Amino acid sequence: MRKRVVVLTAMVAVGLYVSSPSALAQAGRDPSQARVGQVAPVVDESVLQHSAHAKLVCVACHTGLDPKIVPYRGKAEPVVCLRCHADAQFKHAFHPEIARSIRSGTEPRVSCKDCHGTHDVASPKLAGSKFSENRVTESCGKCHAKEVESYAGSVHGKALAATAKGAPTCVSCHPPSVAITGGSADSLTVKAAQARVCQGCHLDSASARDGMSPSTALVPSWDRSAHGTRLQHGDAAAANCVSCHGSHGIRKKSEPGSTVGKDSIAGTCAKCHLAIEKTFNHSVHGMARTSSKTDSMTCATCHSEHAKLGPVDTKSGAGAKPVTAQACARCHDPVTFSGTYGISSERFKNFSDSYHGLTLQNGTVEAANCASCHSAHDVKPKNDTTSTVNTANRAANCGRCHRGASERFDIGPVHGKVGARVSAVRAWVLPFGVVLIAGVASGLFFFGRTRRTRA
Repeated sequence: MRKRVVVLTAMVAVGLYVSSPSALAQAGRDPSQARVGQVAPVVDESVLQHSAHAKLVCVACHTGLDPKIVPYRGKAEPVVCLRCHADAQFKHAFHPEIARSIRSGTEPRVSCKDCHGTHDVASPKLAGSKFSENRVTESCGKCHAKEVESYAGSVHGKALAATAKGAPTCVSCHPPSVAITGGSADSLTVKAAQARVCQGCHLDSASARDGMSPSTALVPSWDRSAHGTRLQHGDAAAANCVSCHGSHGIRKKSEPGSTVGKDSIAGTCAKCHLAIEKTFNHSVHGMARTSSKTDSMTCATCHSEHAKLGPVDTKSGAGAKPVTAQACARCHDPVTFSGTYGISSERFKNFSDSYHGLTLQNGTVEAANCASCHSAHDVKPKNDTTSTVNTANRAANCGRCHRGASERFDIGPVHGKVGARVSAVRAWVLPFGVVLIAGVASGLFFFGRTRRTRA
């Protein structure tokens, strides 16, 4: 009899141990996830006391739960965070499925607890919490690993790692309406919002500007550029900051992999300007870009990074001709380039002294500039048969402005060089012509005076 009692006692003890929370935990099961009615949910109070909900009682979230009944055998209502955080759907618009699920009354694919946890919810203002400034990218990376990896190598990611003041995080750049998700957002609305987010730091934040390069001074010009004005006038196809610089992997133009670097900017511009890029690649400038010469030009050399003028700007179109000439002069005027690349440093000076150059400086918009004769993107040497300044093509080229221009129309120096060498015949004809004209004019003057005296 005593033996049976001992055996029965041992069996009961083993049964209680196996069903205890500690046994469930050791077996890898979370006691708080056990089915209601089987075992009492166990919560680590030390974790709850350090959470943002430390002052709340259990039934504030777990409505309908009677904590006095252990184990609880009633119906446990799901936790609804929106009872207290009704504005979460607007603050977290980068997860639109939350708002959609609220409207449809369904469980969202990404719920509050997926990001914030359950009993360990902590305020982002608390250092070391999951969504504090130094850990937010790590937390977002649990679902967005590819984006966070790209961000880590970007100028923004490096600035955050170096604890630079004003360095942006995921939350800094992802307010509402900055990402197109499932076609739910209008691209024009998104592009305009993206531009405002970038300008929020690059224009409006003094602490962020202090750590930027001097080239960011050009950013204010973007609003007045061809891209900026087109976007502001409702053109959804216009480029914004993200179109050229990317989003998560933004790098300095001097860094490998940059979308605006010397080796890649033509490809970046080609996303919108494919035909121009193909033409440019076969020009002298495009072929020089593929060489190791660091001074070779790119799209931004002539058009500027942010201040590319459009046809609605007063400095573009016909009014851009003096500007275009000045753009060419940046490379074709300095003496330093003439020694390195064999570019004549006198070309632009000679052009400025020519009829075209002087007329252009006087404000005549019809006057020819560099691009008028050499073209803009298809500049080629004159010995190339497809060049606009090749001997075989000059008459047609000049004829665009001078109707009836013949092959001998441009027999003089092209850029109007003072003191240029001419043929022996022309050297005698010019002085003889001057003397002849002067003699005829003098003869007519004296002949007329004599007749008046006799009369």
